[in-house]
Amino acid sequence: MKTIIIFSIISIFGLLFISPLNKKTEYFDLANKKIQKYNPTRKDYVIIIDYRKNLLSNRLFVLDMKTNKVVVESRVTHAYNSGLFYAKDFSNIPNSKKSCVGALLTQNPRIGKYGYSMVVKGLDEGINDNIKKRVIIFHPTRAPWSEGCFATSKETIKKIIDLTHDGCLVYIIK
Repeated sequence: MKTIIIFSIISIFGLLFISPLNKKTEYFDLANKKIQKYNPTRKDYVIIIDYRKNLLSNRLFVLDMKTNKVVVESRVTHAYNSGLFYAKDFSNIPNSKKSCVGALLTQNPRIGKYGYSMVVKGLDEGINDNIKKRVIIFHPTRAPWSEGCFATSKETIKKIIDLTHDGCLVYIIK
């Protein structure tokens, strides 16, 4: 009986520690496939946003494709109109105030309404190609939701922008 309990405890701890590693390996595999498909200008970093995870989870990952390491792991907002805890409803329509999915390309950093932020361009026709019209950007916030933008803490957003501006791939999973 003790053996079964000990084995069960070890199995549970194993799942806790192995699962994130497998998930991150999945992100690198996905990033490599999307780099092949979209051929971004810069291939050194990829941002993965995993909207299968809830609002309270770290679901933004900046992947260093040279070292195969996650260099930023953070919470990130989704649009309130997309769902309360999980982003489930997505849109490409201006003024929908919903999150989007698919592949994006980072563009220039700027100082705007929210401070230091970064413009992105949608790469998937009919899915996210209205992202610029919708003014969806990366920017700092303390709020848990956005109107579709990708927002996180001021310190984290600065690191993300400084690493990935001007030509890195962003891929959003639903």
